[in-house]
Amino acid sequence: MNFRSTILTLYFLQIGFTLLMKYLSYQGDSSPELHERILKYFSEADIQNGIDYGRRGFFASILSQVLDFILTGLFVFTPISKRLEDYLAQKTKDRFYLTVVLFFLVFAFAKAILSLPFSYYFGFVLEHQFGFSKMTFIDWVVRTSKTLTLTIGIGILLGVLAVFVLKQFKKTWKLILPIGSLLLSLLFTILFPILITPLFYDYKPIEEGSLKNKIVALCDLAKIKVDKVYVINESKYSGHTNAYFTGFGDNRKIFLYDTLIQNHTEEEVVSVLGHEIGHWSHNHQLKDIALSTIETALLCFLVGFLFMKTKEENNIHLKEIHSPSSIPFLFLLISIISFFSSPTWNSLSRLQEKEADWEALVLTKDKKSFISTEIKMARDNKSRLNPNPLNVFLYHSHPTTLERIRMAEEF
Repeated sequence: MNFRSTILTLYFLQIGFTLLMKYLSYQGDSSPELHERILKYFSEADIQNGIDYGRRGFFASILSQVLDFILTGLFVFTPISKRLEDYLAQKTKDRFYLTVVLFFLVFAFAKAILSLPFSYYFGFVLEHQFGFSKMTFIDWVVRTSKTLTLTIGIGILLGVLAVFVLKQFKKTWKLILPIGSLLLSLLFTILFPILITPLFYDYKPIEEGSLKNKIVALCDLAKIKVDKVYVINESKYSGHTNAYFTGFGDNRKIFLYDTLIQNHTEEEVVSVLGHEIGHWSHNHQLKDIALSTIETALLCFLVGFLFMKTKEENNIHLKEIHSPSSIPFLFLLISIISFFSSPTWNSLSRLQEKEADWEALVLTKDKKSFISTEIKMARDNKSRLNPNPLNVFLYHSHPTTLERIRMAEEF
């Protein structure tokens, strides 16, 4: 079997398995034993709300996934990419990097146009239907425009940088790209709250009072210096709840959704922050960046090998690895490799989440608030309480709600 046939087989395997997992996710876990355990903490209505929200737009999500696969397949397995590069090169009079930028724009725009109706349906129609979204249509248009502009803009910038490295450093690009991704990850972590968050949210320092005092005391107990504590106006857009840390060293910041403060007691908010502190105590962010750098290095070597072998066979329309027309093929290779590697990374993520949960319990010594938080957050977010176990094992980045409650009960 040649490499083209192998890649085609893996491509269709990825499509088939993705659709199978969507079906299993839709089905969930209907075992009577699990149902009985759920009813210790939740009502039948809570279970049904999670099922209904988890199943929302099932056929639309399948159609979206299939269309995205088809678009990628057309760019990879037909002469479209090569002809588009030749056309753009002719129009730009062979100005290479301008051709690269225009190719990225066309490819990204095609994906955006394809996904836009589904983004509207899932992000606006269904979120309103389930009582989460508070956005007007104009709010949604503005927010989506910002997201697309930012995503495409950053994507093109990073893409051009990657192409530059591939073209100029033909022998060492497999070492340069991982180092570059490491530096960019660190830079993005620092700049995200400064440049990205303000584009989408208004936020302000938390008011002086009991909650702030408890947060500061918890951070002091964990020996974590926090620069600022901010409250984000999520309630303007949705009813979802969340909290997170960002930054490094003395520049650490805490962001709380105002919906979290509105829907939870102070002790429950502190419990949520205890979890986030757990991530910092165990250096999960730095570990993730380090592992991501290692993964990028392995990915570069594997993608480079597969590209050269496929090009040698001349069964797919490929030019050089830095050519614009090679971009969709490189994306496909990365997608296939990630398809096989993601279960490993998800299991590591679940382990980190368990460590953070445990740290929250150790810091607060308040398992009652931890459990009530999990129950409220599951209800607030209409979480699926009976997910399919295979889906959880392969693709969930967090433990299930019942797993987290059980750990707290055993604390």
